Amino acid sequence: MKHSQFTLWSASRLVVCAIFTFMISATAFAHTALTEATPANGAIIKQGPAHINLTFNGPVKLVKLELMGVGHEMPTNFESNSTAAATFMIETPGMHPGAFTVNWAVMGEDGHTVADSYSFTVDPSITEEHAGESASNSH
Repeated sequence: MKHSQFTLWSASRLVVCAIFTFMISATAFAHTALTEATPANGAIIKQGPAHINLTFNGPVKLVKLELMGVGHEMPTNFESNSTAAATFMIETPGMHPGAFTVNWAVMGEDGHTVADSYSFTVDPSITEEHAGESASNSH
């Protein structure tokens, strides 16, 4: 009987250690994610934005930002630097009507690089009541 109690105690400790190890490894491999973007993904806006705002769920280094129009890159004031922040504002001079894709990449505190993209549309003919809606919600 004493042996079975010892085995049960050892098994319980092993399970607790395994759970604790899993929780630590899951936290260590969690990457920072984009939590908010302005203009938003899929948004249709009436006029070109003066800037793009990106907000992440933790401090990151923004290592890449491209604002792509159809077949060409739009100018921005983006410059890669080593300062980590959770929010970035990138000026976008000379925006015109059209469909745009924002390609971004960040380096998190864990040293891993995460890259993604999202799109929005500038459409001066959109009515005020539909401005700001996502493309899937309009019409």
